[in-house]
Amino acid sequence: MILMGAGAVQFAIGLVLWVFPPRRISGFYGYSSYLASISDAGYQKAQVWARHALLVTGALEAAAGVLIRWGGLDRLFILWLLVAAFLFLPMFIYTEGKLKAYLVATDQLPADYVDPDDALKQKSQSRHYETGLRDRLKK
Repeated sequence: MILMGAGAVQFAIGLVLWVFPPRRISGFYGYSSYLASISDAGYQKAQVWARHALLVTGALEAAAGVLIRWGGLDRLFILWLLVAAFLFLPMFIYTEGKLKAYLVATDQLPADYVDPDDALKQKSQSRHYETGLRDRLKK
């Protein structure tokens, strides 16, 4: 039941962004992030990508909720609640990835942008790790 509700909310947000797309960069309405606020063209593209991701994930989530309800697996409410919370992430991952690729292709990526994956790699290189049993067995 929770997936049907969460999927319907995602789908409704996607529909609202489709019918009434944001016209200018705003922190209140629409998809906003650091990369989306770099340029107006990038902001408009981010709105389209976020809207499409919301529509797709919302429809899939609602369909999964219908199947779960039909299959009688409603008793696993806590599991479905966690799944519903994590199903908002693909929209952000998809939109930020497409937006970064767009900004790189148009040479608009800011000089002060730090890729989160690169930051984690640099941070983990300075840590000392002891080899465990799995590492010794790989050799």
